[in-house]
Amino acid sequence: MTYKLIVSKDVHFDIDGIVNYMVNKLQNQTAAVDFLDDVEKSYKNIIQNPMMYSSCDDERMKGYRKIPIKNYLILYSVDEKQKTVTVIRIIYGGRNYVELV
Repeated sequence: MTYKLIVSKDVHFDIDGIVNYMVNKLQNQTAAVDFLDDVEKSYKNIIQNPMMYSSCDDERMKGYRKIPIKNYLILYSVDEKQKTVTVIRIIYGGRNYVELV
C-alpha cells in the first residue's frame, strides 16, 4: 500500500539552502542535481515502504526515522493509522538534528 507523503515547509527551506550552497558556494551544479534526484528517490521509497530506513538513535527522537543521503539526513515520521509519511527536515548529517526538530 502506498502512503501519503507530507513534506513540511521547513523541508522546502532546507532543500533551497542545500542546493544554493552546492551551486553557489561549492560551484557544483552536478552535486545539486544528484542531491535532488536522491531526495526524489528517497520519497518514492518511503511512500512504498516507510519502515525501510533506520530509526533515529536519540531517545528524544523516538518515532522518527532517518534516510542518509551523502552528507545529509532526511528526517521523517510514519503514521500507520493515517497511512502517511511526514518529512520534517533535511539537514547536514554533522549537525545535532535533535536540536533542530
